Amino acid sequence: MAPIVILDAGHGGVDPGGGNNAQFTEKNMTLNMTLYQYRRLQELHIPVAVTRSSDVTLPSEERAALVRNSGAKYCICNHINAGGGRGSEVIYSIYSPAAFPRLIADELEAEGMPNRRIFTRTLPNNPRQDYYFMNRETGSVETVIIEYGFADNPLDADKLAKDWKNLAEAVIRAFCEYAQLPYQPPKPSTPTNGGGGTGGNSGDGGSTSPGGSSPDNGGDAGVPDWKQEAIDWMFEQGLLTNEDWRSQGDKPLPLWAEAVILKRLYEKLKP
Repeated sequence: MAPIVILDAGHGGVDPGGGNNAQFTEKNMTLNMTLYQYRRLQELHIPVAVTRSSDVTLPSEERAALVRNSGAKYCICNHINAGGGRGSEVIYSIYSPAAFPRLIADELEAEGMPNRRIFTRTLPNNPRQDYYFMNRETGSVETVIIEYGFADNPLDADKLAKDWKNLAEAVIRAFCEYAQLPYQPPKPSTPTNGGGGTGGNSGDGGSTSPGGSSPDNGGDAGVPDWKQEAIDWMFEQGLLTNEDWRSQGDKPLPLWAEAVILKRLYEKLKP
């Protein structure tokens, strides 16, 4: 079955993006948000795909082709802004209505992220073409680019670091309303036993579908805030990628998983 919507985690691999700070990198934050949205849409029984499910380099042409050839009607591109500013921005195609972007902005505002602007932009030398690659090169797919906030604005950065799941969920609500699909809020999280890992070949799946990753319902009950903050930091840095571990803060990692984390940390520290 073709997906109704395809989710695009901006940047990845050798391209960290520009929305970076001491708390997170854009490529990791957008991946976390995208995989969370993927699992939520699966829970809602909405056919969905992703352009990337791990920290891989994805050239612009390949990224757009994945969207264009997916069979999806909609595409949500997740990004983090930088360069001075405050609040979210939602960019849509000159050939698409503004209704979906407005719903997204409204839902993000309801979660505490103000909206800076909703807009379209054309090529300077051709007013018949969109300026942004993902609006221009994804064919008939209705593509919106969401900048969830500014990484170099302390208010936005703190909001993203602490409440990224709520912001990601806001977009799910907006999408379901716009596409006239049934929506239910996330179920309360319950601890899981055993299994899982840090990502890699376990739980990340292929390039267009995470392939059975367990949904993360967003709860971290029973884990002290200081522990959860450290765990969230590991996800933001890409040291952990399997969301099953986010709610298991007091469970020991297997030796092989610790080795994967150490290897990833070493690669980040290499000059």
